[in-house]
Amino acid sequence: MSGLVLLTLALTLSGQLDLPTSADSVIGEQATLTGDKAVVEGRVGRASGHALLRSGTSVLRADEMTYDFDKRVAVASGNVLLVSNGLAGFADRLTVDLSTREVSAEGGTFFQKEGVTPQALVDLASREDATARELTQTGSNAFSFTTRRFRLLEDNAYQVEPASFTASCGCDVFDRSWRITASSAKLTPGDRASFTSPTLRVFDVPILWVPWISLPLQNRQSGLLMPEWAASGLSGFQLDLPLFLTLGRSYDLTISPGYAFGAEPRNPGEGLLGTKGPRLATEFRYAPAPGVDGRLWLRLIQDLQLERNPLNPLVLVPEAQQRGLRGWGLFEHRQELGNGFHARADVTLYSDGFLFADTTSAGGFGRSYYYIPSTATLYHRNEDHYAGLALAYRQDIRWGYPLLGEATLPPPTAPTDPLLLGNSVRPPLFQELPTLRYAIPTVPLFGPLTGSVQVELSRLSPLGGLLGDEGTDGVFWPLLPDADGTQGNGRFDPGERQARSRLDVMPRVNATFDLGGMLRVTPYLAVRESLYLYEETRETRNRVYGMAGLLLNSELSRVFGTGASAIRHSIMPSVELRAVPRVFGEGTPSVYDEVDAAVPQEGFFQGQVALRQKVLMRSGTGTRELGRLDVVQGVDFLERRMGETSGRLLAVMGPVTATATARFDLFTPNVEERLTQLSAGVGWNVLPNGLLDVNAGYERTLGSSEQVRRPIDMLLPPPLPASAPVSDGGSCSDDQALASRHFDRVLFGAGTRLPFGLGVRYDAEVFRRDPGRCDVAQVNAQNLRISYTPSCNCFQVEVWAALLPAPSNFDFGLLLTIARLGTFGR
Repeated sequence: MSGLVLLTLALTLSGQLDLPTSADSVIGEQATLTGDKAVVEGRVGRASGHALLRSGTSVLRADEMTYDFDKRVAVASGNVLLVSNGLAGFADRLTVDLSTREVSAEGGTFFQKEGVTPQALVDLASREDATARELTQTGSNAFSFTTRRFRLLEDNAYQVEPASFTASCGCDVFDRSWRITASSAKLTPGDRASFTSPTLRVFDVPILWVPWISLPLQNRQSGLLMPEWAASGLSGFQLDLPLFLTLGRSYDLTISPGYAFGAEPRNPGEGLLGTKGPRLATEFRYAPAPGVDGRLWLRLIQDLQLERNPLNPLVLVPEAQQRGLRGWGLFEHRQELGNGFHARADVTLYSDGFLFADTTSAGGFGRSYYYIPSTATLYHRNEDHYAGLALAYRQDIRWGYPLLGEATLPPPTAPTDPLLLGNSVRPPLFQELPTLRYAIPTVPLFGPLTGSVQVELSRLSPLGGLLGDEGTDGVFWPLLPDADGTQGNGRFDPGERQARSRLDVMPRVNATFDLGGMLRVTPYLAVRESLYLYEETRETRNRVYGMAGLLLNSELSRVFGTGASAIRHSIMPSVELRAVPRVFGEGTPSVYDEVDAAVPQEGFFQGQVALRQKVLMRSGTGTRELGRLDVVQGVDFLERRMGETSGRLLAVMGPVTATATARFDLFTPNVEERLTQLSAGVGWNVLPNGLLDVNAGYERTLGSSEQVRRPIDMLLPPPLPASAPVSDGGSCSDDQALASRHFDRVLFGAGTRLPFGLGVRYDAEVFRRDPGRCDVAQVNAQNLRISYTPSCNCFQVEVWAALLPAPSNFDFGLLLTIARLGTFGR
């Protein structure tokens, strides 16, 4: 028999009860108790069989329930469910004390709900067929906790003793694979959670303990972030403790004090890469308006390692002192100014040239680029044109000279020390100060004619003067002796570069004709006019040439099959001729960039024959490339020889993708320059959905990326002049020639991501040295990563380690990322 007892009537008969009037109360001031069987015994109401106590936005359900009007205590047992103003809980037994606003629970778990109104929760909990899982899946869960008792505070917070806490991230709410246990906690919905004596546990394994911690329960809350730590062969063990500060809706700041414990040199008295000492990093981020965002990041370190010779980081200066205060910073800014105007800045600066290698595990490779660029651009862009103003600054990181101040060398330790030869000033870098660009892309003119134009006004100059001061040999290299004493003498000598402004204009006209639907003919004409002003000698030069070209191309295709399985095969042959018959004015300018180096004084007459093929198949609403084969052959008619031969191959065969690229100049007299590029790679998805994949690659390359880059950027002297020492091949461990000789590089990798979240990845790099250097294969780098991520991405644990070439030697760390809490490690 279903019974109903109106507790409102009982309250009237027994006198008004002084119940809490706050909407946050577990039980409101008007309550109704129902059940399959319900009775009132004096001042106590009892219900059993779907017992339900309801008041406003609070509902208490159980198999059995009693409520004492005098003590204002409700006791529920058996399949207990509690809903109160956004809090949902489940327990085996629950006691609610309205006088003290306390809840005691046996086997209790509670969830703070989001995205659902309190009334909707009450309506759902009042249904007899409502299940616990249905209730937990309604809306979202901000956090959950288990406890034996908690008390509702006046500020809508919960005082929990003891606590086992989990911030929700979309996983099954009953999955507690990670949690924070604490002796006590204060949980304020929508604000913060503070813990006393907390321990972070993953699968009940204690990971981190601290005396006290306060964590945000919503995005952009000020407070301490998870500690970051790492270890490497450069700077040893490193620890940072970030503090996040919210400065408003559009601004925030992270301050990270830390310490690098450093590494020790192999032999006393030697210098070494890396840093040691206290450090402080700050990062300021802002996004005050749509289309405007940026960040400013700065790290300072009081480096306790000993000062080194600026020409060699492995040699200490005489009577070396500590390196002192060092640092580096980044500034990034992007802004849409409206009406097609945009601004962007990317600035990276180091206090000295060695700091990049001191703080980058792959610094040996990165330093082969020799400088760190910083740029700032203001431009206007639309469909019809581009107009921009650009500034570029390049910081030299080849040497240990400071960013600001004088660059001097200590006195040599020995008269014949090869590391201390040369002048005592830094090599100058040419900067863009500034560059103005204006371009109109290809637009229709009339009939079959289309046209475009590019205009550039650029100034290249060192910051501290007008001279490159390289000396008559054109090479400023402190590690080499200066034959005639002209390097760094402060005056202009023939063969040196000087600050230069250049106006470059290049209009182009094309005409396209279709011959019978089978052949497309595109003749074109272009003129390049370059006006030079050399600022030291005040000379003006002019260089102009015209270029004529003809492109013949066609496309033949055939479709095999129909519908979704249709495959399209296309063959695209082409022939291009282009010529510059004569260069007027300054035929051979000083080379600063690719514009100066584009055309030799005698001009050129070149041709190119290409045959390109590709195979496509339908994939959804688009197409997917199954294969491509490009073969291109160049011809130099003036020199009467074949030019560069190049080819590219792409093949996709089910789960296997293979690529290959090669470039050859078989007729150049320098044998070592005949192979200009050779690379290949293959990737195989052995099992679908990333369960297992392997990849391998091969590359024939140069040890110095500078040599690859120099044809388009001449703003630095050659990194290794011909007079630099090379290996005689007598020692397989001799690395001096690595930066100037070819070597073969082989890459291998394999990875798996198992369905239960375990991921393993291994990558290795092996290179084979030049045959004149013993022809040995050597493992250059190895990387291993092991991670675990549950299917709902609540957290990720990743351990990684790398064996690297000297001087880094190794790098490893542990990453623990927990959704809505942060990342521990690096």
